[in-house]
Amino acid sequence: MMCVKDQRLSPLLAGLLLFMLFPPACLHAGDAGTPALLLGGSFEHPPVHRFLPGSKRTLLFPAMVGKHGEVTPLHSPPGGWPSFLSLFPNWGGFLKQTRERSTLLLATLNPLLIRDRRQVIQMAIITTEDPATASCILTPGFLQRFSALFGPELIVSIPARNKIYVFPKLANRIGDAREMIRDDYLISPMPVSTELFELSKKGIRAIGDCDPTH
Repeated sequence: MMCVKDQRLSPLLAGLLLFMLFPPACLHAGDAGTPALLLGGSFEHPPVHRFLPGSKRTLLFPAMVGKHGEVTPLHSPPGGWPSFLSLFPNWGGFLKQTRERSTLLLATLNPLLIRDRRQVIQMAIITTEDPATASCILTPGFLQRFSALFGPELIVSIPARNKIYVFPKLANRIGDAREMIRDDYLISPMPVSTELFELSKKGIRAIGDCDPTH
């Protein structure tokens, strides 16, 4: 049997990964808005991005978010890649701001808890107006918060940047929510994908799709 290395993206390593991949020359003092690491669909083709582990359709990319929610992806510099040490001054500040924003946003989330007839929580649905909402799944605090409801391993779906579905890994009711997830993806002005992700202390990785045509 071939041994395959686990390619999950750890929430703790997400910032370091982007730090190494994306040069600070894409940050300009004149850029308006708030820095954010956003999730998006592969159809968007942001100039600087990385697929989430195992994913074919969900990207992580740096951007600036305007006061009305408009998203401006950051660009890589035309002059090539700077040295590793030169990355620190700009990216340190950028990542610090994005971590702080995600932490504050996570604290304000008010999920809708869906229960069965025995009042057992089957899923949590998070909806906001903020395009950085889906990125909260990459913060350690997200796993900690929802593990208290569903156990140490979660299944999440992010049909839009401002919407998240959270399920327990075991004995879940994902099948009952597949149509809702597909509809949210199709009607959202900021869609991401219909992919499903496993989230645990090991990190995050794609494990399937709510759309059977993908």
